Amino acid sequence: MDFVFLIFVIIFLFIYFLPFFIAEIRNIKNSTAVMWLNFFLGWTFLGYLLLLFYASLTSDIKKKK
Repeated sequence: MDFVFLIFVIIFLFIYFLPFFIAEIRNIKNSTAVMWLNFFLGWTFLGYLLLLFYASLTSDIKKKK
């Protein structure tokens, strides 16, 4: 029972932070802001959708040093 609960929590956290993971994979400029906004506003459906939209469609790419 505990193993199933742990798997459920891991899957939930992955889905919850999906906008941040997408922002990191796409290497957008404001990925840290996406993480913090997702942490505080991701529990609201509208906040989650807005962050998912922003992380998926923005074209602001970090400049490589």
